[in-house]
Amino acid sequence: MRVAKVIVGDIDNLTGGYLYEKKLVEYLRQQGHRADIVSIPNLPYGLQFLANLWLPLYFLVRKYDVIIEDEMAHTAVCLFNLWARYVTRTRIVAIVHMFSWIAAGGNWLGPLVRSIEKTMLSSADLIIANSRHTKEAAEKMGLPADAIAVVYPGLDTGLVRETTPRHSDTMRLLFVGNWDPRKGLDTLVDALSLLENPGIVLDIVGEDSFHPRYAKRVRRSVAASGMENSIRFHGRVGRESITRFYSQADVFVLPSSYEPFGIVFAEAMSFGLPIVAADAGGIPELVEHEDNGLLVPPNDATALAAAIDRLSSNADLRERLGKRSYEKSRRLNTWDDCFTTILDHLNRLVGEGA
Repeated sequence: MRVAKVIVGDIDNLTGGYLYEKKLVEYLRQQGHRADIVSIPNLPYGLQFLANLWLPLYFLVRKYDVIIEDEMAHTAVCLFNLWARYVTRTRIVAIVHMFSWIAAGGNWLGPLVRSIEKTMLSSADLIIANSRHTKEAAEKMGLPADAIAVVYPGLDTGLVRETTPRHSDTMRLLFVGNWDPRKGLDTLVDALSLLENPGIVLDIVGEDSFHPRYAKRVRRSVAASGMENSIRFHGRVGRESITRFYSQADVFVLPSSYEPFGIVFAEAMSFGLPIVAADAGGIPELVEHEDNGLLVPPNDATALAAAIDRLSSNADLRERLGKRSYEKSRRLNTWDDCFTTILDHLNRLVGEGA
């Protein structure tokens, strides 16, 4: 099978969505299929439309059975898809990790983005959603339910190992994520400033260069609250190094205002960590309140502080929630589970088009 994988930007980017795309390409190649990466420059939103002009030239001289698109490329392929589907008769599969119109919140561009995303997805033969939440959001856009398949992302078994109970006078929190306002790092810093608990240490792992103004604001908040010694910035780390942070943590906290799934939650669960997160998007499909974590309202520093304080003063609760996290992680998809299902869908599509 000849597959073109269309993405925006660098596939080696350290985020859950890009990790998914990279592993999918590797899996297809391991199974003996040709899988080419077609990378579209990560340009400002409006300029992405230019890709609709040059992509047909690229695909005129390269023939594929299936084009797999990351939904983030919606502006770059929304018109190209019509050409590919009706002129070259190429099968199109769209993988949806997150809808930009939802992530935009109340932004005035939301309705326009929603329209462009719907145009892109309407021309796909199959939409692969990463959670039930994502599928429901697609259906609310008017996309047909029978064209949408839920395939949960896989858990990186190379990171998984059973952990032992942690005994220390210090509770170590771990935040893993790029410094995007949606991830709620500013809310987490505000929550810790409310607690003023010297026994709590926060390790922040993630790229801080995507939103420079936001990053400066977060760092200023840390300095203003006098927490420089208890909040540690580690920047971007490799997949091997992240194991050390998960192993040393007592609690994983990521108060995102919106996550359609959240691979890092699954990773943290596999290390037996209790989770503190916002009750938003697809997060409750992984984290159940009072079962393997504590869920709080999005963007609520007071509620977040209360949840962290509760865990810091109750080691038995941390142990119980962490044990359930580990048990639940054993039932999650592996990457092989995820990609075997996707390959089954691809084979059916190609067979139908033969």
